[in-house]
Amino acid sequence: MLNRIIIIGLIILSAVGYSIYQKNSLESQLASKESSILNKLPMGVFETLAGKPFDPNELYSERLGLLVVHFWGTWCAPCEAELPELLTFIKRFEGRSDVKFLLVAVNDEKFKIEKHLKTLSIPASSIEWLIDNKNVHRDIYGTTRVPETYVFSSDKTTLRKYMGPQEWNKTMFFQSFDEFLQISQSKL
Repeated sequence: MLNRIIIIGLIILSAVGYSIYQKNSLESQLASKESSILNKLPMGVFETLAGKPFDPNELYSERLGLLVVHFWGTWCAPCEAELPELLTFIKRFEGRSDVKFLLVAVNDEKFKIEKHLKTLSIPASSIEWLIDNKNVHRDIYGTTRVPETYVFSSDKTTLRKYMGPQEWNKTMFFQSFDEFLQISQSKL
């Protein structure tokens, strides 16, 4: 009987010790992630699907309210699954000149991107389709996996970073982007 009590006590002690270790580990990870989050829109020129240079910083001369930079790839199953819902979300901003979406295909081939885009309903005026085949921008932005999305305000500061696939048509995103626009407009 005493042996059982000792064994149970050791199991409980081990579980408590492990949970304290995990908590401290998580806190240190969160602290290091906080310092690695991109604070401002980085300098850098992307390439369009037509092979032309595209500088996101030039969009700010147009009194841009929000800039959304989304990294994805046709080779990425979660990206492909998320993209139709993201495009539906983007349609909400159709016709607005103060919101732009940059969809950046990472390590992808132009013909695969164009083939994939033909299967989707795309709101043309709000989106710039770009390519990052040398991981230049992935490195500058600190993107470690795709899909990943950054939202920048009118003063080029980062409002939010979304890691992994999102359910873009949830009310939470509509409310968040309305708040982002209010914050951004107050900075103009």
